[in-house]
Amino acid sequence: MKIIIVGGGKVGAQLAKQCRQLGYQVVLIEYQRSRGERLRRELEVPVVIGDGTDPHVMKAAGAEEVDIVVAVTDDDQDNLIICQQAERRFKAKRTLALVNNPGNEKLFSWLGVNQVIGPTSLILGLIQGTVDMQQTTTLWMQGIKDLKMIQVKISPEAPAVNLRVRDLKLPNECILVTIVRGDTAIVPGGNTCIKAGDLVFALTHPSVEAEVEAVLAGPKPV
Repeated sequence: MKIIIVGGGKVGAQLAKQCRQLGYQVVLIEYQRSRGERLRRELEVPVVIGDGTDPHVMKAAGAEEVDIVVAVTDDDQDNLIICQQAERRFKAKRTLALVNNPGNEKLFSWLGVNQVIGPTSLILGLIQGTVDMQQTTTLWMQGIKDLKMIQVKISPEAPAVNLRVRDLKLPNECILVTIVRGDTAIVPGGNTCIKAGDLVFALTHPSVEAEVEAVLAGPKPV
């Protein structure tokens, strides 16, 4: 079984180590060169240095022949993009995403990630098949029917202009799905910059809809 793990933090490093010990073929993708080189020495697994949201980096890691892609970076938006890309572009059989913000669990499931996961032990259990995926998914899928897709037009005076997605103070139960810029649709990552004129689509709970709109476009006039 070939597994690509994106993110060389504590969770990713521990997971790569345990998967290697279990005899799986593991490739790790890490953005920071110094950390990636250290993990290559310590874990004795192939490490690709680069941004896991970049399809060229994924291809270099062998995504065209991968069985499972596990996204465990510290940025939920990036984890979502990595999994969507793995499934749609590289036809990965399974995608697992670490959710750092519990409010994003049901959003990820709704957007097509095969499994949203938490602790390293649970990730490993899902890979090995010792955890019931259907039962776990059912628990996290509760409440999805309450979600709402909204669109926000970004004016030149909007507070989000020129900010990266990762720097936006969005509420927990919200994730940006698509940015339409001119004739181009962009799947936003953590480093994607919001520009004036963008049309932003967000999946959110109705209870925080006004807050999301205020963060992106500013408060509505009373």
